[in-house]
Formats: sequence, C-alpha cells, structure tokens
Amino acid sequence: MKFSVGLIVLAVFCGVLYAQSHNIQWGNQTHYDRLLHREFVHKSSKWMQVVTHEVNWPNRTQAAQARNATITYIRAMDQYVNGKGGYATLRAGGVGFNHTEVRFKSQRSQGIDFILEIYGH
Repeated sequence: MKFSVGLIVLAVFCGVLYAQSHNIQWGNQTHYDRLLHREFVHKSSKWMQVVTHEVNWPNRTQAAQARNATITYIRAMDQYVNGKGGYATLRAGGVGFNHTEVRFKSQRSQGIDFILEIYGH
C-alpha cells in the first residue's frame, strides 16, 4: 500500500515537472543589442474555440524608430506554466530584417498570455 501511494505521488510530481511553458526564441542576443519593443500579449479564452492574435512590429506609430534597426533576437515567453499555453510562430520578417509579424495561437478553450521582446541594433 505504501509503495503504490509513493508511486502515485512520484508520478504526479513528475507530471508537474513536465508541464511546461511554450517559450520560443529566434536569433541570438549579444551585448550590443538593445530592446526595440516589448509587448504583453493577452487574450481571454473562448469556450471550445482557438484564440489567435497577431503582432506586427513596427506598427504605423513605431515606423520611424525601426527604420534603421535590424532585428537580431526575438523572444516570446509563455506565461502559462501548466502546459496549456499557446504557441508563437514567426509569420514574416524576423531576424535580419527591420520588421516582423508574430502570430500567437491558443489551445482550444484556452487563452493567450505571452511577453514578446524584440532586440536589435
């Protein structure tokens, strides 16, 4: 009896360790880079639906800032740590360009909660 309870506790503990965020990064950050943009991407869940959100950088108000900047590193950090977070994909531009489009997609019946950071020089 004690042995089986110990195995169940161990299995639950290991399951918690394997539940993870869906963080992703593109490129490499160096000490020459500066933070070009940080955005908190949050969208509430919808019952039995997949939620999406797209971030375009630079947008119209940021175009002057990005004109001479080259992106070297993009990081999307999932704030859900239970394995039920969304996914980020690079749709356009990105590392080596002066623009990017990142698409965030949730799992069914889940929301989106990411921190997006774009670095460059």
